Amino acid sequence: MNKLIISLSLVIACLIGFNKQAYAVAEQSKVHTLTVWKIHPGKHVEFIKYMQAWEEVYKVIGLPPMLWYRKISGDSYDYVSLSAPFNNAKEHEMEAEGKKRGLPIGYNYTIKLNEFVESYTTTYVEGPLSMAALLGQVDEASLAK
Repeated sequence: MNKLIISLSLVIACLIGFNKQAYAVAEQSKVHTLTVWKIHPGKHVEFIKYMQAWEEVYKVIGLPPMLWYRKISGDSYDYVSLSAPFNNAKEHEMEAEGKKRGLPIGYNYTIKLNEFVESYTTTYVEGPLSMAALLGQVDEASLAK
């Protein structure tokens, strides 16, 4: 699974460079949250509608929306999302706006999400980066010790 996440991170980092909206997010922060989602069979449409409702909340409070990628082939996941890291300062705004819209908040958010999601894994990734930028982060002298 770790190899899958690393591979997906690299693919998404490449794809994000072609998306103007994603580029704007990358300008704000090079650290993103990458989540790989596996949805319960038959629950895909409900999951999409649920996440779309939260996407509307993000717009209202000024958070960049998650970028979604659907699986075409490969492993057993269904979707990959890429978003800016958790923003604690916006969390209260998000919950207040979600509550106004009748969306479950706090632990109830997770309980509702589990109706659709069989499993998910989240990690932080940095990018998009070129190989030259990655090499620039390497301290070869300390590796030689």
